[in-house]
Amino acid sequence: MSTILREKGIETIHDQVVSEAAQRWARAFHCKVTIKTDSDHNPWADPSQQSDIAGWAFSPRGNNMQWMAEVETEDSLEAPDTHRKWKRSAVAGVPMYLLIPRGNRARAEKIAASVDLRFSSIYEYGFVNGVVQIL
Repeated sequence: MSTILREKGIETIHDQVVSEAAQRWARAFHCKVTIKTDSDHNPWADPSQQSDIAGWAFSPRGNNMQWMAEVETEDSLEAPDTHRKWKRSAVAGVPMYLLIPRGNRARAEKIAASVDLRFSSIYEYGFVNGVVQIL
């Protein structure tokens, strides 16, 4: 019998990828990270945070956003309002990343081009033995 331990509140594929990417990138970018998951009805992060993940640094003049990321699933990539969400989330001068299920890069690039949006990088993810793999 196999038991998978899950972080409290992490129940969907979207939330698993958001949590894993946020943890990895917080270490890699050496910054603070806030997330917005599907289960966040009232996120503790800045209520105006539109992106799924935001990396930021403290500054005496106020927090300074370093980067942001959007996470999509097979279903959300097909949703008609996805491109509008991406456009709303974009902040001039702040790198924006996209994480999508493996094999969907061409479709994601087409959607982004349709709203004249360029991501700093597009990463694909998958699962191996229940563990998120980000490529």
